[in-house]
Amino acid sequence: MSKKILLHTCCASCLSFVHKKLSEKDFLPIVYYYNPSIQGKMEYLNRLKDVEDYCEKNYLEIIIPEYNEDEFNLPIKPWLDQKSLKYINDKNRFKRKRCEFCYELKIRQTAEETRKRRLKYFSTTLLSSPYQDHEFIDYIASEIAKEKNLDFVYDDFRKGYWQGRNYSRNHKYMIPSYCGCAFSVAERMLE
Repeated sequence: MSKKILLHTCCASCLSFVHKKLSEKDFLPIVYYYNPSIQGKMEYLNRLKDVEDYCEKNYLEIIIPEYNEDEFNLPIKPWLDQKSLKYINDKNRFKRKRCEFCYELKIRQTAEETRKRRLKYFSTTLLSSPYQDHEFIDYIASEIAKEKNLDFVYDDFRKGYWQGRNYSRNHKYMIPSYCGCAFSVAERMLE
């Protein structure tokens, strides 16, 4: 019998490869679409539509918490306010701190949901992207897992990044060109 794993999921491109690899390790993913950092309801809904379609076609359960951008935006607001003691002037430092906050927010919420559902395992599709900080994700997820007496399943899914994108192309799913937050949109335009 497959072990159930709560899988934080950002988009269908990332989900397709991670689902395949976890299944090979005898895990049955329960998809957890928690993404308060995604900028704008339309982007959020477009990604969700593809994730729901993927889940339906692959007989995967999906959990969709209420979308609330403020969960991401409000805590980082002081870092942008020059009058705040928490203001961060350095662009690179702001980006690092913002991304680390985002990872922790998503992973902590995934761990909470894992406990709530009385599961033991959790992971994230963020691990399929070569643009994400795997070392930090593994560190913070492992710390949260210890704190909550859970098991975080780490795997370097980056080798399947292009397979996921090709899967999306073949299934007419959108292929996100940025992680989702407004800051990453602006950074992507500058690249």
